[in-house]
Amino acid sequence: LHLNLLRTMVSCGCCSSMRHELYSPMFDTVEPSSVKIKTGSQVLDIVATFSPRPRWFYILAKMFLAAWAIAIMHSSIATYENPSFWLAYLTNQGWVFTVAYFFCSLLSALYLAKRGTMDNLQGCGGLLVKSTWALFAIALPAEIVIAILFWVLEFKGNLTYVSVMTHGGGIFLLVFDGFIFSRIPLRMKQFLLFETFSSFYILWNIIHAFSGIGNPNTEEGVDDDDAIYGSMNWNNDPGSAGIVAVSTLVVLNPIVFLVCRCASRILPKRLLNIISSDEVDDTYDNVESMETV
Repeated sequence: LHLNLLRTMVSCGCCSSMRHELYSPMFDTVEPSSVKIKTGSQVLDIVATFSPRPRWFYILAKMFLAAWAIAIMHSSIATYENPSFWLAYLTNQGWVFTVAYFFCSLLSALYLAKRGTMDNLQGCGGLLVKSTWALFAIALPAEIVIAILFWVLEFKGNLTYVSVMTHGGGIFLLVFDGFIFSRIPLRMKQFLLFETFSSFYILWNIIHAFSGIGNPNTEEGVDDDDAIYGSMNWNNDPGSAGIVAVSTLVVLNPIVFLVCRCASRILPKRLLNIISSDEVDDTYDNVESMETV
C-alpha cells in the first residue's frame, strides 16, 4: 500500500530518478540521475560517503555529535519522574533511533577508515553501513514529524533544554552529520522504513490505550488519564485519535520524507566515476552486496 502510494506520488511529472529508486534495491549505490549501469555511470563512493576525509576531523566531529546525543538522552531519563515509562513516548523512541544512528555513523567511519576500500564492504562491514543508512532514513524524518506534532498538538508553554533538543534541536545535529559530513542520499524506497517505525508506534499507542497500563505522568481523574498523548485519546475520543494517526501516516510522513529526500540531493554526492562498461561491471560486482535489501 505504501509503495503504491509512493509510486502514485512520483508518477505525474516527477523526475525519473524518483521512479528509478522505487524499483531499485533499498540501498542502491547507483546514482539514479545517471542510471546507465552497463554503459557507463556513477556509483556512490561508500568509503568517501560514510568515512570522509580528512578522517581525523570528521571522526572527531562524529564523536562529538554522538556524545551530545547520548548526553541529551541521559539527561532526559535522569530528570524523568517515571523512568520506566520513558520509552512509551514517541519523542523518546525517536531519540533512541537518533542516538543509534550517531553511534553507527561513528562506527562506520572508524571501520571504513581502517579497511578503506570497496572490496572490503562485505559481511559485517556491509551490514554496518546499511544499518547506518537505514537509521538515518528513520531518524531524520521522525525527528521532523515529532517536532511538528509536538509544537502543533502538545506544547503547553513550558520549555527546557532537553525538550527543545528532542523536539527540533536534534534535526540540526542529524542534518550536520548525515547531509553535510556524510552526504548520505535518501532513497524513495527507504520511506518504508520510516513508515514502519511510525506504524509500530501507533500500534503501540492503541495497545496501551486498551490494555489498562495507565499513564503515571498524568493526574488521576483527568479524562485522558490513560492516554500517552492527549491528542491521541483512543478511549474518550477515538475519532480525533484516528484522524491524527491516519493524517500522520498518509499525509505528513510522505511529505516530510520527500522533503528530506530532496534535501539529501542538495550537496553533491561523493561518487566513483565509471567510464567504461568493463569498469562498471567490476565496480558493480564489488558493491552488489550493498544493493540487496
